[in-house]
Amino acid sequence: MRIVDSHSHLSYGNPGKLIEMADFFGFEKIAVMAIPMERNPLNTLECMLMKRLAPERVYVYGGMAYFKNAPATKESHVKQLELMMNAGCDGWKLLESKPSVYRNLQIPLDSDVFDGAFSMAEAEGIPVTWHAGDPATFWSADTAPEFAVRNKWLCVGEGFPKLHELYTQVENVFKKHPKLRASLAHLYFTSDDRPHAERMLENYENFFMDITPGSEMYYAFLADPEGWTKFFEKWQDKIVFGTDMEDDMKDIVFGSQEAIYGLVVNTLIGDKYFEGAGAKGTGLGLKKEVVQKIFAENFEKRAGKTPKALSESGLNAYIEWLMPKLTKEDREKAEKLLMG
Repeated sequence: MRIVDSHSHLSYGNPGKLIEMADFFGFEKIAVMAIPMERNPLNTLECMLMKRLAPERVYVYGGMAYFKNAPATKESHVKQLELMMNAGCDGWKLLESKPSVYRNLQIPLDSDVFDGAFSMAEAEGIPVTWHAGDPATFWSADTAPEFAVRNKWLCVGEGFPKLHELYTQVENVFKKHPKLRASLAHLYFTSDDRPHAERMLENYENFFMDITPGSEMYYAFLADPEGWTKFFEKWQDKIVFGTDMEDDMKDIVFGSQEAIYGLVVNTLIGDKYFEGAGAKGTGLGLKKEVVQKIFAENFEKRAGKTPKALSESGLNAYIEWLMPKLTKEDREKAEKLLMG
């Protein structure tokens, strides 16, 4: 079975480790999702440079960077997307409607700021991976898991959007851009509301979902194997595998990543009882042809069977645009990155 990981992250500046992890798990190719909008405005640049390590194996979905000295506008977002795609990015990563990120930016995804970029993505068939929302349990201190509180993902306090507000924004975007080729990450956080997932998959022909953990969705799959098996069989052409693995220097032997990947494999491919990663149950045992679509082919339908080549001229244009907007500290980091 061929495996393409559609959803990984370069978070700690160690691209070689991410390649090692892909080798360890037997992934033929990986797609690295840049998230400069969260903490590190250099992350799209870091991910682009990773293409040099393994050009035939690494896809990159660039993300928008935000700067205090250059407020985001419709025109600036179109410019960023153009620069990223011209440099060799394979797609566009959106994290701006993750509640903790949204709280900081306060830019609705259905606002004019994003509209030009969505129009461009729709017209040019640019694939999008879009994190919209979080598990519903994160909106209450009584139900949020400990890891959500620890990572400051608890959606309680001033500035956090409601989950239904984020869902409304997503639907507004798809109503205006119905051909948008977007994969909603983490099953669109609908494992507790399968009819919602079905409605979106039914209504929008290019609306895909990735099944990157959130472990909560795998607990849901195991709790209702018959219902979710029917779901995967029905929507086998619109579901995409991902892991969310990152180059975590503390994860020396890939232990936690192996547990998460094991949860995915045991749940979807296995057909025996298992316990692990906080879950227990009998795997769905999906058919081989369904598994192959989910684990490789559906992503390749969007991003192509081979990653785009890094364009040195396009990369230089992106760097030329980026550098004046950075703080002195980040410019120095960028210079070291480019020298290394």
